[in-house]
Amino acid sequence: MPNHARYLLTAPAHVRAVLATVMSAIALACVFPAAVLAQGPPIQTDTPIMLGLSGRGARTFLKVIRKGTMLRDGNEVADPLDRSMTAYVTPLAAPYNITTTFQVGAVVPFVVKTMDMGTTSVTSSGLGDAALFAKKLLVQVDGKARTFRVAAKATAKLPTGDHGAAIPLGTGSFDYGGSIVAGWLSGRWGVYLETLYLHRTTSGAVDYGDRYGYNAAIGFRLLPSVYEFYPSPQLNLFFELNGSAVGRAMVAGVENPDTGGSALFIAPGLQYVGGRRWLVEVSVQLPVRDDPNGTQLATDWTASLGARILLN
Repeated sequence: MPNHARYLLTAPAHVRAVLATVMSAIALACVFPAAVLAQGPPIQTDTPIMLGLSGRGARTFLKVIRKGTMLRDGNEVADPLDRSMTAYVTPLAAPYNITTTFQVGAVVPFVVKTMDMGTTSVTSSGLGDAALFAKKLLVQVDGKARTFRVAAKATAKLPTGDHGAAIPLGTGSFDYGGSIVAGWLSGRWGVYLETLYLHRTTSGAVDYGDRYGYNAAIGFRLLPSVYEFYPSPQLNLFFELNGSAVGRAMVAGVENPDTGGSALFIAPGLQYVGGRRWLVEVSVQLPVRDDPNGTQLATDWTASLGARILLN
């Protein structure tokens, strides 16, 4: 028997325990290379990191969207109707790994929208437009305490929301599209880039304009400064940019000038990972540029508070 093997068998119990811990950590790194990088996923941006072997998860959050500034061609104007809108969106997302590189899932939102017009208030509530998605990992390059990954995602939006409500809860159209997301994680840092496209179709006489989106996120693990064991609680700071451009809609073949537009938001966020199976997070979005076409209410801010659970 080699000397080193004989030593492992005859070493004191505390030495064998330390060696076993080290070997377990190495094995864990081989199976879950992203886990030992010790950083949760960004909040407003997608991630190419999958859930792990036989991964099943759930994510939900409350997102508050406030629109209270009337803009005309990018300039603030007075609104004789004194309109403002507050929306509360609570989606439930359920991703499931078919394999370690292929994931499917569904997102079902519950929506409450309230439109205030002076002393009058109108509210609609119910199911919003649900979505189905499939994500495939395309590139994975792992190194010591770092990884680079690229994934492609296909999405289909279903017309499940009541678009005939006093304040529509959905568009009534079946839309489909895709996205590419890349992520680079090294130690305490993570960088994510995402580009999206959604082809929006018709509902009745309305032909909706397509949507283009782009996101960028930088994450930094605030605590602990040195990640010594897995799982270990951690606190992550995120800074994100979320942009979109939506084409004008056509109504009965005529372009509606007061639809579509472009926007760019900064989104700082904070995330606490309590262990291997759960995390909580908070994020706000503030407009850097909000330029709706024609005359429309602009988004003043959004705020999100949510949680994620790993079920496997």
